[in-house]
Amino acid sequence: MSRVDYLLAELRCASLRARLWQADIDAVSLALKAGLVEPEQALELLNDCDCLQLIEPGNNNGEKT
Repeated sequence: MSRVDYLLAELRCASLRARLWQADIDAVSLALKAGLVEPEQALELLNDCDCLQLIEPGNNNGEKT
């Protein structure tokens, strides 16, 4: 496998992970909106699927504002 093939495979995997994150975030959002989970439970669910880092308040990815 060449470096290009390897990188393309890694990019495909990253794309799939991003889609899974989107589906997880959408599912938690819908459950929260419908009252099926409390805000604390929603945060726990997002943390379980490693999505909390994407929406954590005050998270600016290390950038100064």
